[in-house]
Amino acid sequence: MSDEKQSEVAQKLELLKQRFREKASADIEQLQVTVEQIGNGAGVEGDIASVYQSLHRLAGSAGTFGYTSLGEEARQLELTLKQLAEGSPGRSEAARIVRDAPRLLNAEFLSRVIGLKLLLQQDPAQRDKSADDSFYRPRVSEIARKSVVQIVDSDASRAATLASDLELHGFQTIVSASPGEAEQQSVAYLSAIVVRATPVIRDNWKLETLGGKAPVICISSRDSFAKRYQLAELGASGFFYDPVDVPVLADYIERLITEREEGESGRVMIIDDDPELLEHYSLVLERGGLEVFRVNDPSKVLMSLSEFRPDIVLMDIQMGRFNGPTLAQMLRFDQEWLGLPIIYLSSEEDKEFQLEAMSQGGDDFLTKPVSDAFLLRAVLVRCERARQLDKLASRDSLTGLLKHSLAKSEVQKIHARSRRAKHESVVAMLDLDHFKQVNDQYGHRTGDLVIKGLANLLRHRLRDSDVIGRYGGEEFIAALPDCSVSDARAVLQSVCDQFSRIVFTGADREFTVTLSVGMAPLSLFPTSDDAIEAADQALYQRKRSGRNGVTVQGDP
Repeated sequence: MSDEKQSEVAQKLELLKQRFREKASADIEQLQVTVEQIGNGAGVEGDIASVYQSLHRLAGSAGTFGYTSLGEEARQLELTLKQLAEGSPGRSEAARIVRDAPRLLNAEFLSRVIGLKLLLQQDPAQRDKSADDSFYRPRVSEIARKSVVQIVDSDASRAATLASDLELHGFQTIVSASPGEAEQQSVAYLSAIVVRATPVIRDNWKLETLGGKAPVICISSRDSFAKRYQLAELGASGFFYDPVDVPVLADYIERLITEREEGESGRVMIIDDDPELLEHYSLVLERGGLEVFRVNDPSKVLMSLSEFRPDIVLMDIQMGRFNGPTLAQMLRFDQEWLGLPIIYLSSEEDKEFQLEAMSQGGDDFLTKPVSDAFLLRAVLVRCERARQLDKLASRDSLTGLLKHSLAKSEVQKIHARSRRAKHESVVAMLDLDHFKQVNDQYGHRTGDLVIKGLANLLRHRLRDSDVIGRYGGEEFIAALPDCSVSDARAVLQSVCDQFSRIVFTGADREFTVTLSVGMAPLSLFPTSDDAIEAADQALYQRKRSGRNGVTVQGDP
């Protein structure tokens, strides 16, 4: 997030705090009037509910805006009123409230309500600045994915060879001769750091000092449990020993990048009838790199869900005439939302109540007040877990690419948009040449590494807007929206050229694999299935004419 954006968010948060003060001041004044009336015997059941709800809102929101003492005192007063809801069986509810209310809302209770004004006048508690610093670090989701790998090795020739090999897999590389030189190099974003283990162990070097949050992979000429343990203790994210199998290393780096990206992003829907809290939570999460959709009116939630499709939902328990658990249970009526994680965000601390609320459609509970840093971390963790579960259903387990059916569905969407907007788009079918021989000669584990190698290269070379899926076995599908046939041919031919130069190792032998591609312009066909069939026919034409390259539908 830029400095200008950070300043804008800080100003908005300060304005929200001022709005909270004004609103809380008015609520406390009304509380005082109502409590005085009840204490004089003039209260009714509706007045008791009004006092309870006002205290409940203060208990849940005050701490969010830094007024911790105010929130704690409001919570204690709220718990005192809870006694009015706990009667013996058979007792008349109305009669009990009329009898017990003046006793509970006595002069002492009124004095404590008046004291809320003094707590509101106190300066808000200072936030944990060290926790807030995490908001200002560049997040992976905010930076163009460049996949930059820094290689730290005093042997210049060895470092250059590794750099060249990794570049074939789609990575950009930076070479440094020593840890000190690496620390001095100014790099905005690193995907990973590959460093020789000897200077790390010799100098007891704390690996988190290099590259901020970038994972560090150590390479050693020798392997031992003691060395691995020591490197793990120093903060290493991975370990390889000579001679390094570069395709395996590249796949490992790709996995670390994916885990890092998925741990710092997500789509969150927040449902809350308190506009100040809703905006505050949204700003905090957006500041942390998340996409947020705000729902202030719960009656609009079904339409909003279909439009936004969040990873998780944050929902208040009490929202005016709407009850959170009832709303959650209603969402589960639709099979599409059965697996959507719903997290309640409430000041309710009663564990039995929390369990009952979760039994009605919720999955988790965050208790207000919650600090900004804790809220962000809690939501990121839950978003990451939600996406991991979703990937089991939608992603190919070996490559992480879209599964066959979902890939076809995404191609269909691109086809519809291309026809509607009259944009050029391309669909391509890709197939590894003579792949059966790879499995037969080098084994299926090596074959899996070849498949993952192509998947990773496609991820690096194609755009984020492009669709890539594993169609089956060694066959892949790709759709490139808003892309001409000539541009698509050029980029996919470069993928073929680059992939053919990657050296794999199996059965103690080195080998290379080539790639054939068939393409067709999406918008020229009435359906996406017709375009895919045309691309498939172009692929077979490529196979017949010598493999290792690109053929476009209609080529002679």
